Amino acid sequence: MPSVTRNYLIAGALALGVALWMLTGLWWGGAAPEAGVAGAPPADEGPLLTVEVSVVRGQPIERRIVAQGQVRPERSATLRAQTAGQVESVAVDAGQAVQPGDVLVQLALDDRPARLREARAVLQQRKREYEAARHLGATGLQSKVRQDEAAAALESARANVERIQLDIEHTRIRAPFAGIVDQRLVDVGDYAARESPVVTLVDNDPLTAVAFLSQRHFDAVRVGAPARVTLVSGEVRTGRVNAVAPRADEASRTFRVEVDVPNPGGVPANTSAEIDIPIETVIAHRISPALLTLDGDGALGVKTVDTHDRVAFAPVEIVRSDARGLWVTGLSESARVITAGGGFVTPGEAVDVVPSTGPAAS
Repeated sequence: MPSVTRNYLIAGALALGVALWMLTGLWWGGAAPEAGVAGAPPADEGPLLTVEVSVVRGQPIERRIVAQGQVRPERSATLRAQTAGQVESVAVDAGQAVQPGDVLVQLALDDRPARLREARAVLQQRKREYEAARHLGATGLQSKVRQDEAAAALESARANVERIQLDIEHTRIRAPFAGIVDQRLVDVGDYAARESPVVTLVDNDPLTAVAFLSQRHFDAVRVGAPARVTLVSGEVRTGRVNAVAPRADEASRTFRVEVDVPNPGGVPANTSAEIDIPIETVIAHRISPALLTLDGDGALGVKTVDTHDRVAFAPVEIVRSDARGLWVTGLSESARVITAGGGFVTPGEAVDVVPSTGPAAS
């Protein structure tokens, strides 16, 4: 037989033998392994990466709106002279507490008392003239026109007396409400023109804490809701929301919120403050900020391990922060959070789990 033909026969025999060997493995070695079983790892994934896991349990936490603002006085006023005159005395200094009706500044009376005596004398004369005209009119000896003239003269004299009395009263500049003198703007000997400022007065009890909140919080804040205000000194005062603006600011798209807080200690107004308004209670977990990561879509979350020791990504929302970490929602009630090694694994990957060496919120 030619050598070429013999070579073809040998090659064909080898191919047939390989085919029979493969079929034999299928028939006698059992069924081929399935592509995969749900929840179980593939037959050979290679060595598993090790991650540290801490079990974090949820707790009831207040969801709060926190904003920076300032405290303003309950009331403030710039007192102005309502009549002109030289300052005769100033009864208060800056920082002094006053009560309603206290005389703060006294202007010189000048000739006002004399003008008042003259006006009262004229008033008495006009009363006698009116009585005489009324009597004569009743007997028909005085015309109705003359009686009306006498009545008008009497009313004019009364009005003049009242004007002078009011002008005298205006020489005593009084406190319209209880408060603290902020500034004394005149001194003895100064001339105070009509409408010139003389004293500024503020009422700091209660204080009004003012902040501007994001428009997304508008539906969550209600008048009468409890609130906490942390003053610049670190002291915390409790109060209630007393005003919510009915519309947002056109430029900033924020809306104004006011909280009244008692101020018996006299904390100064116009200082910084933090306003904290609880809006609801939620179940949240405290974790370290270092555990936060982003998924492929940019969602904020943390990496966890499921019951099959596979990595999962859990989207979370930050509720608030404190000195020990972040409070977040979105995790199961008892979550297995990856605290170390999370940067080397991806969701769906099987891992070797070991207990964390530190707390999840460390």
